[in-house]
Amino acid sequence: MKTILIFANILLSISLQAQKTFNVNILETKISWTGYASVGNYAPTGTLSLSKGTVVLKDNKILKAVIEFDMKTITHENKDLQIHLKNEDFFDVEKYPKAVFTLEKVVKNQAVGILKIKNIQKRITFPIIIEQAKDKIHIKSTINIDRTQFGIKYNSTNFFQNLGDYAIKDNFELKTDLLVEN
Repeated sequence: MKTILIFANILLSISLQAQKTFNVNILETKISWTGYASVGNYAPTGTLSLSKGTVVLKDNKILKAVIEFDMKTITHENKDLQIHLKNEDFFDVEKYPKAVFTLEKVVKNQAVGILKIKNIQKRITFPIIIEQAKDKIHIKSTINIDRTQFGIKYNSTNFFQNLGDYAIKDNFELKTDLLVEN
């Protein structure tokens, strides 16, 4: 019995040693968002920054990750729209300055995890591409998010009628290129 416990401890030790945690380079990471009008082709685009991020790798596979978005950094070239995105109608960044994605697993290049926006958590799944080059890893994704699931109902035709040209689609797109350095 003692031999089995020693062997189990050795295996656990080897397993943990092969697992390594890396920080996401928040300055080199690129994140953009795109929203869509319900009528016409209007599709405003802007950027967003991370406040921090960690990725756990083992044998060049992602085991888990925690990515924290700094919602106060959401930008758009139209300053009025930028201010509007930060207020209570959208992300209410003074009350909810962070959004967090916690990766639970990756299955066949599909990331599965919990996204928390405005203190509301929802499980999401989206495709990821992992590109490795020497000591750098790029984790790229395009994520479609239904904003109404996170309490962002402003000008949604599912909640308001007769909006005409002011209607906004419920889904917005988030494109990410996270840089993880070994």
